[in-house]
Amino acid sequence: MPRILRILLLCSFLPMAGFAQKTLKRELRGAWIATFTGIDWPNRTQTPAQQRAAFITIADHHKATGMNVLFVQMRSQCDAMYPSDIEPWSADLTGRQGTAPSTPWDPMAFAIEECHKRGMEFHAWLNPYRATSNSANIPNFAENHVTRAHPEWLLSQGILRVLDPGLPEVRDHIMSVITDIVHRYDVDGIHFDDYFYPPSAPAGTTPYNDDTTFAAYPRGFTVKADWRRDNVNLLIRRVYDSIKTIKPWVKFGVSPSGIYRNSTNPAIGTPTSGLEHYTTLFADTRRWLQEGWVDYIMPQVYWWIGQPGANYGAIVPWWNNQANGRHIYIGMAGYKVGDLAQGAAWQDSTQIPRQVRMNRDSVHQNIFGQAVYNTNSLRSNRKNFRDSLRRHFYARPALLPVMQWRDSIAPLAPEGVNAAPLGEHVQLSWSHPGDPADQMNRARQYVIYRSEDPLINTEAVENILALTDTAANTFTDTSALPNTTYYYTVTALDRFHNESMVSNLSANLPPEILCPGDQQLNGDADCSAQIPDYRSLAIISNPTGVTMVQHPAPGSRVQHNSLVHIVAFNAGGKSDTCTFSIQLRDTIAPQISDIALSPAILTVPDNRLHTVNLQYSVTDCSAVSNVISITSNEPDYGAPDWEIVNDHTVKLRATRNPLGNGRFYTITVTSTDASGNTSTAVAQVLVPGNKPWTHGDGLAVTALPNPTFHQFVVVMASKDPQPIMLRVYNNSGALVETRNNITPNSTILLGGSYNAGIYYLEIIQGNKRQILKVMKVGH
Repeated sequence: MPRILRILLLCSFLPMAGFAQKTLKRELRGAWIATFTGIDWPNRTQTPAQQRAAFITIADHHKATGMNVLFVQMRSQCDAMYPSDIEPWSADLTGRQGTAPSTPWDPMAFAIEECHKRGMEFHAWLNPYRATSNSANIPNFAENHVTRAHPEWLLSQGILRVLDPGLPEVRDHIMSVITDIVHRYDVDGIHFDDYFYPPSAPAGTTPYNDDTTFAAYPRGFTVKADWRRDNVNLLIRRVYDSIKTIKPWVKFGVSPSGIYRNSTNPAIGTPTSGLEHYTTLFADTRRWLQEGWVDYIMPQVYWWIGQPGANYGAIVPWWNNQANGRHIYIGMAGYKVGDLAQGAAWQDSTQIPRQVRMNRDSVHQNIFGQAVYNTNSLRSNRKNFRDSLRRHFYARPALLPVMQWRDSIAPLAPEGVNAAPLGEHVQLSWSHPGDPADQMNRARQYVIYRSEDPLINTEAVENILALTDTAANTFTDTSALPNTTYYYTVTALDRFHNESMVSNLSANLPPEILCPGDQQLNGDADCSAQIPDYRSLAIISNPTGVTMVQHPAPGSRVQHNSLVHIVAFNAGGKSDTCTFSIQLRDTIAPQISDIALSPAILTVPDNRLHTVNLQYSVTDCSAVSNVISITSNEPDYGAPDWEIVNDHTVKLRATRNPLGNGRFYTITVTSTDASGNTSTAVAQVLVPGNKPWTHGDGLAVTALPNPTFHQFVVVMASKDPQPIMLRVYNNSGALVETRNNITPNSTILLGGSYNAGIYYLEIIQGNKRQILKVMKVGH
C-alpha cells in the first residue's frame, strides 16, 4: 500500500470514546494462540470433539475482532500438536507426551482448515530449540523425545533444556521437522518466537556450557559469541531457503524479544536497558533483515509508551529503520492490559489504542501491522481493549501487506460480476479467473468494493465492503439499504495478497433494455417468415447475469405484421421489457402453374377467328391482377388476327403462310401482386404447316411410316433426360389421346385404333415443343 495514504488515516492521540478510527487498506492484524501448558488452547482434559469446538470458538472470536493472521503454536518443546513420525505427540494435547488423541484427529490440519474458512492465514508457530522447560519431567517423556533419544544434543541450565544450536545434527533435526510440516500442510507461514540460546543464568544457577561443541565445530571463529550467533544464522538461512524451494508461497518470520541491543547510538540499538537478544540470546535479527533471510521480524515490544528502560515509543521507531526492504510487525502485550501486577500504565484503556496509532504513524514507513499476545487476553477483553480494536481500528477488513520480494504478479481479474437484488439484500456473483491449480497466481480471496458513486476509488478504505473468506464466487450484501443504488466491483487476491485489476462494474439496478428499431422480414413462398433471435441486438445496461426472453420465440413463424417483445430478467427477478415491430415483406412473385390451351392447335387454316380457352392457376400471398398479351411469328394479314376477350379467353385467326412450317401464336400471362412482384407464363397455339415444327433444341421426334395404313412407330429422340408428354389432336383440333412420362429415346406404337384422317402430334419435354403432322389412310 502506498505509505502516503497512511497520512490520511491517522487520528490524534485522544481517548477512544466517541471517535471512529480509520483503518488501513493493508495491514497485518494477528494474534498468538499459545498451546504451551494450554495457555490459550487446548485443554488437555477435554475430548477431541471439545477441543475442536474450543478452537472454533477462538477462531470465530479472532475473526470477529478483525484478525487476518493467527500464529498457532504447534511445537513448544520438541513435541508435536499434530501426527508426526519425527517427534512425539504433545502432552499439552492429550495429557501425556507420546499419547495419541483418544479419537484420531489432526489438530494442525483442522486449525488450518478453520482459519482458511474464515479468511485468516495460518502460521505454524514453532519453538526451534527448547526441549523442555522442566527437566524433572524428562522421565515421563516419550522415548523418541530428543531429551531421551539424544541427551547429547542438549544444553542444560537449571531445569531448562535446549537443543544445542552449534550441533549440525541439531540443525538437521529441526530442518526435518520444518520441511515435514511445509511438505504435508497448507500452512501460510512458519513462525519462530524468541527462544534461541538460553538467557543469562540467574544467580545460583550454573550457566550452560557449550565448550565441547565450540571446540568440535569452530568454523574459524575465535569469539564464542560470534560463533553462537552464526550457529543461529545457519539455521535461519537454511529454513528460509528450504521453505522457498518447497513451497515458494509460504512465509517465514521471527518474533524475537523487543530489544536488539541497548545503546544510545541508533546505529547499534535503542536507548533501553532491558534484555537484548543480540548479546544474550545470540539472535542477530538485524542481520537476518539485511541478508533477506526472513520475510518479517515481529519484535515483542511488550512495554508501555514512555516506560523507563524499555520505551515503546523509542523501540518501535528503531525497528522501523531496520527493515531493509522487509516487513516489520509489532508484537503487543495484550496480556498485560488490566493486570494490576503490571503497574498503572497498563490500567490505561488507551494504551493499546495509542500503540496501534503509533504503529500506523506515517513516519513508520516499514511497520506493516501488529499482533497481540495472547488469545486469552483478547477474549477476556480487559479495559475493553479488544472492543477498541474491533470497533475502531479493525472495523473494516484489511488486505495483507504485499511481499514484492517473494511475488509481485497479480492474479487475473474476476469476470462477469453481477449484482442482483435478492429480497432486501444484493446477491453478487462472478467467474473465477485463472487456473485454480496454480498456487502462486490463483485467486485465494476476493475484495468486494461498494460505492454509491459509479467511479469507485479502490484505494478508499471506506469502499471496501468485504473480503471473502475463501475463493467462493458469490457474496450476499446484507448491509445494503433499501431504495439505494450501489455500484460494485471485485478484485482477486493471490496467496501474497497481490491484487488484480478491477472487474466490470455492476449495480443493484433492474436491467434497462433498449430494443432494436423496427425490422423487416421477407416472406417465404408459404406467405410466412421465421422470426430470428433479436436478443443480441438489444442493448442492456448492467448486462451481467441478465437473462433475456423473446416473444414470439426465435424460430416462430408469422404470417402478417407483428410485434416482438424482449424481456430482460436479472437474478433477483427484476425485469424490463421493450417492443418493436416486424413488417412482413412480400418479395416472391406470383406463381403461375398448370397453364393449358384448348385447343392448342388450329388444324384447319380457314382464315376464321376461333375461340381458345386459356386455363391456369396463380398463387400468391396477396391479391394479383392478370394481363394477357399475344404475339405471333407471322405478321397480320390485313384483319386483326387475334382478340383478347378476357384473362382466360382469346380468339385467334386460323391462317398461316402456306409456304412456311406453320404459324404459332404466343399467349403471355402476366401476373402482378400487391407488392409489385411480377411473373409471366406463356403458351402457344399452332396453325400447323406441312412440315414438322419444333421449338427448342435437342428434341427430334419422328413418326414412321407417314402416311400409314395401320399404326405409327414414334421414336422419341431427345438429348434431354426429362420425361416426355405426347398429345394427339384430330384435324378438327379435338384432343384424341394423351400419354405422359414417356422415356426419352424410347419407341412407342400409336394410332392403331384411329380412323383414317389427319392427326397432329404435340410432343412436350420441359420447355421444348414439337408438332408433327401425320396421316392415316386405312383402318
